Amino acid sequence: MFGFFLVMPLMIIIITGNVLRVRGFYSAQDISALTKTLYWVILPPLLFRTSYSAGSEVLKQPNLLLACTLCYLITVLVTLLISLKYTHKGDIKRTAVAVFASFRSNNLYLGFPVVQMALGEAGLHEASIYIAVSTIPFQFISLAAGEIVISGRLSSDGIRQIVKKLCTNPLLISCILGVAAAVVKLPIHFFFFFTMKLMGGAATAVALLALGGSLDLSCLSRIAGIMKETWADIIIKLVFVPVIMYLLLQLFPVSPELFMVTVMLTSMPNAVNCFILAKGMGMDGKYAADLVAATTLLGILSIPAWAYLLGMV
Repeated sequence: MFGFFLVMPLMIIIITGNVLRVRGFYSAQDISALTKTLYWVILPPLLFRTSYSAGSEVLKQPNLLLACTLCYLITVLVTLLISLKYTHKGDIKRTAVAVFASFRSNNLYLGFPVVQMALGEAGLHEASIYIAVSTIPFQFISLAAGEIVISGRLSSDGIRQIVKKLCTNPLLISCILGVAAAVVKLPIHFFFFFTMKLMGGAATAVALLALGGSLDLSCLSRIAGIMKETWADIIIKLVFVPVIMYLLLQLFPVSPELFMVTVMLTSMPNAVNCFILAKGMGMDGKYAADLVAATTLLGILSIPAWAYLLGMV
């Protein structure tokens, strides 16, 4: 039962953000500004601070890197097979969305708040390790798989674009700088450290408000049709991916706390940027938006279920 109490405060803030947008309190530009502030201003200090606290521990996680990479590759291959043979036969744009979004979790806007509510600062510590270790395979495999499906090949220009995205990703940069500062034992004055802590403290509320404002919940009137169209990809995202990660971490073990947080984050609904990136890459943007909305809605059930199974509640 506590699992539902874990997720309900989060859903209330998400709904609040959506209502504020629908009622005109937030405009589309306001939501964009919230998201930009979160991405470029609030989350980088949070990840730097937690990565700095984790220190060289991030560099001692080959098992986590291997498990994440294998999980993403297995998920992409299974999703591609199912999409081509059964669920999206003949629809390349929709197949591309299914493959591209198959393991892209909403770690930052939803996963971090869930972990923080359940485990506090210790949970954020483990979450930062997962983000630092997994970001490169997470982004590269997802973007490369989407491009291969939609264009039939991975071009040199496509690789350059992916590398450019990684090199300009403030979250990845923050993790790398935090680990580097810890490894060389660079002292961080408490004044700046506390400033970063205050900045990171705003992450939960801002992330959830931005998520709510980004979601188009008007589609709830046709939710039955959406579920019928997206059910296979929903199962892959909310069930298959975390199960595969769970099994792989049995083969490549990590600490119990990191195990718990890693599986929990991979069980999160699809990230909102799946819709944005899918449109930009020439995929089926509408299907991507439906998938984000459907998995987020079902997250009301899946998040507490996984929290219970993992012993977080």
